[in-house]
Amino acid sequence: EPINAVMTNCTLTGNSASGFGGGVCFGTVNNCALIGNSANAGGGAADSTLNNCTLTANSASFGGGADYSILSNCTLSGNSSSMYGGGAYQGTLNNCALTGNRAVFGGGAYEGTLNNCAMAGNSASSFGGGACSCLLNNCTLTGNSVPGIHGLGGGVYGGTLNNCIVYYNTANTGPNYSSGAYFSLALNYCCTTPLPDSGSGNITAEPQLASASHISPTSPCRGAGSAAYATGVDIDGEPWLSPPSIGCDEFTTGAETGALTVAITASWTNVVVGYATDLMGL
Repeated sequence: EPINAVMTNCTLTGNSASGFGGGVCFGTVNNCALIGNSANAGGGAADSTLNNCTLTANSASFGGGADYSILSNCTLSGNSSSMYGGGAYQGTLNNCALTGNRAVFGGGAYEGTLNNCAMAGNSASSFGGGACSCLLNNCTLTGNSVPGIHGLGGGVYGGTLNNCIVYYNTANTGPNYSSGAYFSLALNYCCTTPLPDSGSGNITAEPQLASASHISPTSPCRGAGSAAYATGVDIDGEPWLSPPSIGCDEFTTGAETGALTVAITASWTNVVVGYATDLMGL
């Protein structure tokens, strides 16, 4: 695999390493696709900086997608780890989407820092379907799971969460969040259920999502976060308002102006009185 490389608009597929970085190690990677690579740590990348990249179906014991790396505006999907961090192990992720990754501990991420990230459909066989022992700021975790009767923390297991949505996750114990003796948990200005025993500004109302990661105009998460934890821009690259919304998405009304034009077509143009016809907007 490349070491200390600078790569732009490249595809790295099917590479392997017995140690670190199946796709790349100690590199800077821009607008690249890392697919099906493997290593002991960092199946896709290790100790690297990745910008606007996709990491898909990579595998490792530590960090199926990436290990000890800095990722910005990246998509991590379908990566796997036989131990820790299906998507990422440690490192820092900014404005990333993590979907369908899996591991024993931390299906999406393990012991990392994630800012403005969306985590959906990740799974773990033991702890933390979405994340385990991570620092999460303005993240949205939905549809993550820890299947089985011993599953703990479908959304998160341990860690610190600020301005996060943790809803609609599943596990036998703690569907949305859970903690243990060695994995303490703190939530502030989060939308989740049940209401945490401690922490400030948490709410339990349903987030009223428009998608797995975006809030709707009527969401109780709008303006319910704390500016102390909001950094950078939201997952769409839009600025945070003051106060910011909870989750990875800041709802911003459209800036379009001018006249509204509507066109309608009918399934039939000539019908007898009383015959039903469909009208469709264009």
